[in-house]
Formats: sequence, structure tokens, C-alpha cells
Amino acid sequence: MAVAMNPNEAHSGGDAALEAAARLFHLPRDFAEAVVAARGATKPEPGFTPAHWDTFGEDQAQFMSDVQRHAETLGENIQAGAVEGARTDTEAGEDFNNSRVSPVSREVNLF
Repeated sequence: MAVAMNPNEAHSGGDAALEAAARLFHLPRDFAEAVVAARGATKPEPGFTPAHWDTFGEDQAQFMSDVQRHAETLGENIQAGAVEGARTDTEAGEDFNNSRVSPVSREVNLF
């Protein structure tokens, strides 16, 4: 059984997660603005005060900020894993190249 990873593909997966995080950066602000616009465009509901709108908007904005931070952390972790995988592969290759066993008849770990 062979186990392998492609550090370039893993790193690009991290890039994609970081790009998603960057796109989410302004989402809480944009959502808060949409809540203000919705509040102004609707008739007041009995028992539903402006404070309810504000609380709703703030709660959702916090959740959106959490998702953005999670995406950023995910991207960084994926990229760190790609670096570690490449390092492990290099170290294993060096150990193999320095052994007294004759080289194998095929190339190893090519992507």
C-alpha cells in the first residue's frame, strides 16, 4: 500500500480557503447594512422593537465573523500540512538515497 500527497495541490487548497476567508471579510458589515435597510423598509411589528433588529443583526454578524476566522484558520492549517508533507517526503527521499540498497527501477513520488 502506498500513501502519498501532492504538496502543491494541498497548498492550493489552502489558498482556496484563504480566498474564501478574504471574500467573507466584509460580509458582517454588509449584512448589518442590509438589516438596517430592511428595518427601514418594513412596518413596525407589535412587540418587535428596533432593539430586536439590532440584536438579530449583531448575532448574525458575529456568526459570520466566526465563519470567516474558521476559513482563515483552515487555509493556514492546510498550507502548514502541505509544508510538513513536503518536508517529510524530502527527508524520506534523502534517507532512501543514502541507503546501501541499489536504486529502484522506477521514479518515486513524482506528481
